[in-house]
Amino acid sequence: MALMKESQIIPPKTLYVVATPIGNLGDISARALEILSGVDFILSEDTRRSGLLLEHFGIHSHLVSYFAHNEALRTDQFLPRLLEGQSAAIITDAGTPGISDPGSRLVDACLEAGIQVCPVPGACAAVAAVSASGFYQYTGFEFVAFFPRKSSERLALFEETLHRNTLLVGYESPQRIVSLLEDLIASVGEDRRVCLCRELTKKFETIERTRAGLLLGKLRETPCKGELCLIIEGETAPAQAEGLSAEDLKLIRILKEHQISARDIRDIVSAYSGAKARDVYQAAMGN
Repeated sequence: MALMKESQIIPPKTLYVVATPIGNLGDISARALEILSGVDFILSEDTRRSGLLLEHFGIHSHLVSYFAHNEALRTDQFLPRLLEGQSAAIITDAGTPGISDPGSRLVDACLEAGIQVCPVPGACAAVAAVSASGFYQYTGFEFVAFFPRKSSERLALFEETLHRNTLLVGYESPQRIVSLLEDLIASVGEDRRVCLCRELTKKFETIERTRAGLLLGKLRETPCKGELCLIIEGETAPAQAEGLSAEDLKLIRILKEHQISARDIRDIVSAYSGAKARDVYQAAMGN
């Protein structure tokens, strides 16, 4: 399908959710620049940082601060202006508003008030990291924004999510990445694969896919700096489990966790659900 370039006409009573670069300024889209130039005002997480971005591209639209601690106030202040017919854009320090950054409250208020909301897609660190991880064996990913700060909460998260056939994706600080990996290993072992993406799209970008134990050892010796996004693999569904239901697989996993032998698992599950004994046994023998 051919792509068409159309001049952007800014309609009244519209909020644009505009993604901005997470590092490389070349990642901003022509459409984003046109909209930021044409709206009546821009709501920005940090007007100083956003001011530098807009100045770089010669944009002089009115900037208004909109961050975590004034979201409710700003929403109440500026929703009437949109209802009166003005247009606005919301941007964050980097990436896509509403994805672990401010923006969702205003979007919700606009939708409830009948104001048109238009996403202007672009950079998102989590999506960029998943695209470069190469974990093709999984059905999707779960994004948790920033990983929990407390060890007990991290362990609970890992127990809840890492037995699924999905990836777990989140942001972490260099100061906590070692303790996070320690909790991960305590939960699922040091052989679980991870992909650590650092400083995506920036000069010192690194993407390292390895085992949790190897990454922990490396970071203990050489601490890292910068903005981090960590991807943790889930459990791959056994290739030979095509004839088993999700409930069968869950029961097999629970029995394996209780150190039940593969033969006993075969007998228990096949008797319980009627699944073929051979399929159950092969799944019980899998990793």
